[in-house]
Amino acid sequence: MKVLNKSKMTINEVIGKQMKAYNDRDIESMMSLFCEEIKIVNFSDSKVLIEGFEECRKMYSDLFALSPKLRAEIINSITFDNTVIVYEYIFGRNGNVEKMEQVIIFEVNEEKISKINLIRLKI
Repeated sequence: MKVLNKSKMTINEVIGKQMKAYNDRDIESMMSLFCEEIKIVNFSDSKVLIEGFEECRKMYSDLFALSPKLRAEIINSITFDNTVIVYEYIFGRNGNVEKMEQVIIFEVNEEKISKINLIRLKI
């Protein structure tokens, strides 16, 4: 019997799956893409906002519950090494009707998101 090698996801495939899970508000799919030591950091002051898998799960679970019309739209992205910089619009966050503009810097290691740096902008 021949065993097929499971091909690894590219960094862009990981971020694409994260975006789909976010837009579907699918917590299980979302969390399958994060490592146990996930950190979410405010880029401007390096303040750690979320640290660890369970804090991350709670944050996204709460966000999804409070945001029935939540969706993100990627405007542009740059990929290099293990990093993807995404410029995006967010709609429906916490019931907000105004779109948010933000830049997210994802670090991906071994097919898991290990760090997210957030830069939030106002339109």
